Amino acid sequence: QLAALSTMLCFSTMTRETSLFRNTIIFVLLCCALNNTFLVLKSNKMGVRNWDLDVVASSSQPSSNNPIIHDDHPYLWNGRAVYQKAARSLRPITDKVTYHEYQIMYGKFLMPYYDRKPNMKMLEIGLGCDMNYGPGASVALYKKIFPEAELWEAEYSEACVRASKARGELDGIHTLVGDQKNDIVLDSWIEKSGGNFDVIIDDGGHHNCQILHSFQKLWPTVIPGGLYFIEDMHVARKRRFRKQTTEQCDQHFIMPEKIKNYVDELIYDSMRKESQLDVEFIFCQSEACVLGKRESKNETLE
Repeated sequence: QLAALSTMLCFSTMTRETSLFRNTIIFVLLCCALNNTFLVLKSNKMGVRNWDLDVVASSSQPSSNNPIIHDDHPYLWNGRAVYQKAARSLRPITDKVTYHEYQIMYGKFLMPYYDRKPNMKMLEIGLGCDMNYGPGASVALYKKIFPEAELWEAEYSEACVRASKARGELDGIHTLVGDQKNDIVLDSWIEKSGGNFDVIIDDGGHHNCQILHSFQKLWPTVIPGGLYFIEDMHVARKRRFRKQTTEQCDQHFIMPEKIKNYVDELIYDSMRKESQLDVEFIFCQSEACVLGKRESKNETLE
C-alpha cells in the first residue's frame, strides 16, 4: 500500500506547491518503511536470542565480557526457565521441579532477588535425608545457580549431615543441626548463623507445628525486603503431619489457615491496627507460598 501510494503521487500532474507536498509525503513514507524494516529485524534478532545455562550458572564475578548474565539478566526475565533447566541438568533431580512445580515461585521471586543481590544469605531447612534419591539435591542446585550466595543448610539428622560432608556434597555450605520445632534449637541456629537472612526456605519435616515454630523464630531474622518460602503445605490436613505437637501448638493447628489469616490482615486491616505483622505480600501457588517482608520505612529509592 505504501508503494502504490508513492507511485500514484510520483506520476500525478501537480503544481509546484503540490509537487513539494508530494515529495514531503514520499519522504515520510520512505522513513516509515525503513523504520518498520528496522523494527522487524530487531524483533527477529530478539526472537532467536538464546542463553547458555552453564555460563549463567558458573559466572561468579560481574564482568563486562559476560553479556548473558549482566546485560540480558536471564534471572530477571527468564528465571523460571533458568531454575528449571539447571535443576534438570543435575543428578539426582530435585523433586522441586518434578513432583512439584516450585520453579513458579522461585522463578518469580528468588531468581530476581539473586540478580539484584548475588551475595544474598540464604537458609534452607531440610537437606532431604529421607528422600528416596538421597540428600543434597537442592544444595547442588543452589551451588550451581547461586555461586556468590552465602548458603546455609539446616537438617534434623546429624548423621546424615556428617555423611554428606564426608562425600563432599556440602563443600562451601554452612550447616545447622536439630529439630526445627524446638525453640532452643532454633535459637542456637540464629546464634550460630548470625541471622539476618535474605531468604529462608522451609522444606523440612512439613508438620504444621514444625513450620509454625520455625516461622515464629526465624521470620524476625529475615531482613527487610527478604523472602520466606514454605513448601509442601498440601499435606497440612493429613493426620500424620499433625502428630508432632508442642505446648504452644496442638494437632488442630493448620499452617495454611494461619497464612489465610495473614492474607485477611493484608486485605482488610490496611492500617495494621490489629497486628504488627511486617508482611508486605503473600504469593501462593500449588502446595506452597512465599511471604515477602516489608521494606524498611526509612528506605528510599536511589
